[in-house]
Amino acid sequence: MLCRIFVLLLCSGCSITTLHNREESSETRRIHVDVIAERDGQKLRGFILNTLRDLRFAKKKYRLKITLLYTEKPFAYSTDGNAKRLRLSYTANVILKNENGDEIFSRPISVHTSSNIASAHGEVVLVLYGRNNNALLRELSGRIVENIKVFLESES
Repeated sequence: MLCRIFVLLLCSGCSITTLHNREESSETRRIHVDVIAERDGQKLRGFILNTLRDLRFAKKKYRLKITLLYTEKPFAYSTDGNAKRLRLSYTANVILKNENGDEIFSRPISVHTSSNIASAHGEVVLVLYGRNNNALLRELSGRIVENIKVFLESES
């Protein structure tokens, strides 16, 4: 008897699907976002997909391709010649293609912030906390979706 219950529970678990296996919403199917390289690219793609799921503005099918570039540039040099701050930048080269594969929108979109460079032991934790790029990537995803939305609304 106990064996039958175990088999029943085991087989019934096969019909359960996770949230990740759900069918994508019609909006994310209308704008397909290609895979973006690197860990930060995957975070950015996730933020874009979440935003596209919440907004519904595309009437046709499109393909979105993004190439992400991350740069750090030292500035604010002290008298000893060492930089005290870094400028952190993400630039997304965004290409939107229509159903026929024709490029209809292409633009680099950037976000920037700055961060301290650690020179003392106590500053290291603050610097590492400041380099958490999720907020910057979320801002970049918002700008990307906003640019695409404005373009598609002006096109129709």
